[in-house]
Amino acid sequence: MKTMKPIISETVYKILSNLIKRKKTLEIKPLGEELSKAKIVKDNFLDSKIVSLYSIVEFISSSLKKPMRLQIVLPEEADLKQRKISILSPISIALLGFKETDRFTWKMPSGFKNLTILKVLNY
Repeated sequence: MKTMKPIISETVYKILSNLIKRKKTLEIKPLGEELSKAKIVKDNFLDSKIVSLYSIVEFISSSLKKPMRLQIVLPEEADLKQRKISILSPISIALLGFKETDRFTWKMPSGFKNLTILKVLNY
């Protein structure tokens, strides 16, 4: 399990906190748990290589044969055809707040996965 703390900007923290308050569902609980552990930084201090809301992330998992690239978005913007994945998905929660080159183990619905973040693009 990863013991590193996710790093999240103040703006993204506010957006996700509001999302958690609006959606009182079971799928929201893991996001709340990650936010409670996060180190919150001023927006202009967030490293550009850290995964955030709207980041495009390329990563590899122990269960994948090749790297996967996706963009983390709000639930209403999710579109699998465009590789836009909801922040509420287990993989988005796993990647949020971590940076390029980070390697860690994360508990997914299908079991423990070793993840490596290969590239992070923030626009």
